[in-house]
Amino acid sequence: MQRDLLPLLLDPARTDRLTGLADLDPTLVADDFTADGIAAELARADVLFTFWGCPPLTPEVLAGAPRLRAVVHAAGSVKNFVTDACWERGIALSSAADANALPVAEYALAMILLANKRALTTRDRYRAVRGQVPWQHEYRDAGNYRRSVGIVGASRTGRRVIALLAPYDLELLVHDPYLDAAGARALGVESVGLDELCARCDVVSLHAPAL
Repeated sequence: MQRDLLPLLLDPARTDRLTGLADLDPTLVADDFTADGIAAELARADVLFTFWGCPPLTPEVLAGAPRLRAVVHAAGSVKNFVTDACWERGIALSSAADANALPVAEYALAMILLANKRALTTRDRYRAVRGQVPWQHEYRDAGNYRRSVGIVGASRTGRRVIALLAPYDLELLVHDPYLDAAGARALGVESVGLDELCARCDVVSLHAPAL
């Protein structure tokens, strides 16, 4: 990970807890597994604690880490550094994707509600005129009541967004090729194709991975 990010993850109290559980050098941070001094440390590592900016765990890197049993990732997606070689080695992997989904979903909820309220449009309009605007005519359709919201991807975050939107009087449509009819019913949404979702919805929120 990037060295300057470590204090964001491990404050002194958490560092003390970890050093009490494992042989940990909190000053050892690697953003290049081929750098001087890193190879020797990697060779004796049982667990890697990773964050944004972790270099790829290629077969060559793993060959130099014969004791490695687990990767603990303190962020969401691991696709940028975990390779097939990790799975082939049977290395255990955990990430904070589920924890990260909540603040992302909360932000998405706020932006969906504000978008239906035309908040950003009215802000820009007021900045342009700096005076009275006939809101009742120009923004008579602003609001969330019985609006249609589309969710692309019934992922961790997508499902949390759906749950957060449930109390509002909205029509919720979802497009996800892996979501069957029973799953859609359980979520309380209507499953539709992507073209139909875009045509029917006032706001579309994207929560599908960029694979």
